Amino acid sequence: MTTYTGKLLRVNLSTGATAVEPIPEEVITGFIGPRGIGLKYLYDELKPGIDPLGPENKLFLGTGVLSGTSGQGFNRWLVTTKSPASGAWAKSSCGADFGARLKIAGLDAIIVEGQAEKPCYIYIEDQKAEILDAAELWGLNTEETQQRLQQWHGPKVITACIGPAGEKLAKYAAIVSHRRTAGRCGVGAVMGSKNLKAVTVNASGTAVPHDLKAFNDVMRELIAIYIAHPRRKMLAEFGVASSVLKYGRDMQFSPVRNFTRGRLDDIEKIGAPEFNRFKTGNYGCYGCMTRCGQIRRVTEGPYAGFQTEGPEYETVFSFGTVLCNTDPASIVAMDALCDLLGIDTISAGVCIAFACELFEKGIISTKDTDGLDLTWGNHPAFVQLVQKIGKREGFGELLGEGVKRAAEQIGNGAEKYAMHVKGLEIPGYEPRSVKGYGLSYAVSTIGAQHNWGRPFDELTRTRDPLTDEGHGEYIAAVARRQVMFDNVLECVFGNSGLTAEARNQLLVAATGIEEFGDPAYVVDRVGERVLCLERAFNIREGFSRKDDILPDRFLTEPLEDAGLATGEIIRNLDGLIDEYYDVSGYTRDGIPTPQRLKELGLEKVTTDMERSVKGKRATGKRRGRGKR
Repeated sequence: MTTYTGKLLRVNLSTGATAVEPIPEEVITGFIGPRGIGLKYLYDELKPGIDPLGPENKLFLGTGVLSGTSGQGFNRWLVTTKSPASGAWAKSSCGADFGARLKIAGLDAIIVEGQAEKPCYIYIEDQKAEILDAAELWGLNTEETQQRLQQWHGPKVITACIGPAGEKLAKYAAIVSHRRTAGRCGVGAVMGSKNLKAVTVNASGTAVPHDLKAFNDVMRELIAIYIAHPRRKMLAEFGVASSVLKYGRDMQFSPVRNFTRGRLDDIEKIGAPEFNRFKTGNYGCYGCMTRCGQIRRVTEGPYAGFQTEGPEYETVFSFGTVLCNTDPASIVAMDALCDLLGIDTISAGVCIAFACELFEKGIISTKDTDGLDLTWGNHPAFVQLVQKIGKREGFGELLGEGVKRAAEQIGNGAEKYAMHVKGLEIPGYEPRSVKGYGLSYAVSTIGAQHNWGRPFDELTRTRDPLTDEGHGEYIAAVARRQVMFDNVLECVFGNSGLTAEARNQLLVAATGIEEFGDPAYVVDRVGERVLCLERAFNIREGFSRKDDILPDRFLTEPLEDAGLATGEIIRNLDGLIDEYYDVSGYTRDGIPTPQRLKELGLEKVTTDMERSVKGKRATGKRRGRGKR
């Protein structure tokens, strides 16, 4: 046996057809996991130019190579699609138990296509799928939805679902399982556009590795390391919010006041120890001993009753530092609301920060905001606005479109204050303080995302994060590494002490594929292949170098009050992009060369790239140079 089932469930909501089909062996070995395999399927099957919220778009939900096993920190799952936020390639990952249960049910992935005439959900048991009526679920929040499905199908079923935000097509709607979210890129809106409320899986047991003894031998050694590892203990005690004071106070990497400053007064009030005053327990994804999820409940004050499994670092940034908010209870409340309504905390917080700056500049007023006073730090107004966004009510209807579209509709110079790349709001690392992140945000195939090309060494300052050159090769390398993480679905919080050697041993023992024991293949070869095909996907959709940009703020406005980074701007984005393109085998227009495509076994893509270049020449489009 092997942890690959080699099977994919295809569900057509337009026709009601469901079928299990084999995944070709060459796709498995050539693309390894859900980021690569999902990309391969959707590149081959999606026509360029389709509406992301139309029936022609498809939603790929994939499991990892080690999902459902006793492997620690390998039980996430990944969604890929065409993004309604950007119109570009999209990927978003999630934790909890859904991915493991899908694998145990005998499936490596699901492809959902078409569009149902009325609300529905997919029920999976024993590799059989039914499309069932979801009329009674439509309008429920994500917690109510999951509880109702457990009442109908038994307490052990696991569900991935959308909330009201996904139903109403908020451009950054999330897919939620338990309280974990596939939050970025608007994947929940794609699900909502298909009238698909939920996917529910009924399965128990474990996935059996190819070589069970070898797999267990490696895991026994790793578990001994995990048990004693100080990072695991710290994450179990404080969760991912443990990074707030490190990045926000000590290094001043966390953006403040809509990306204008690097320091927030009294940031200690929203550090992990303050959130632990609300802690009632821990939660962990399938089989994970780290249990970084922090169950926190507010018991008094205006936010009494709100409960969450966070907030983690990005949510403390999005509802804390970037809004100049130091009230921890309000951040718990907004995190809980986002989980229930089904919206991405990063995009929601950056959208509110955008509105706050417009309010400060006089571009909008209480007449535009439904009477909400959007001054910095006014958390009661922020909590109300999160609810409006999730329900698409009033001013929340506009902000639910994301900062790019909202700025275009507001006009009057609002675009200057919209912090996004390719329509995706920028996450919680200030690019003028960590310039590798600036380059990563710009060239990312999905838009600004902290887990696309994470510059680990710059975050620890073992590499200089402030230099204006030399980031290209490094970002290309960490982007390839992230492809590996997304293919094996390795959690960066559940892998304390894991070595590359142990990872490769687990992959070989699980699958029996000897090639997976070579990191040069798993990380570099497949990583480069996936990144190249993602870029080809975007080029086919009309993207080019002109879209590999950052907001003018980062190029022209010196960063304020940010320690070592005070006064910094990104001075050489154009040169950094050239560096990245050169090492990646792209032209200076950002197009993969025929030679690089051939090296990666993607010869068939060459025709698409040639057609795209000819189309741009025919329409007289001029190439961008990475600047505005």
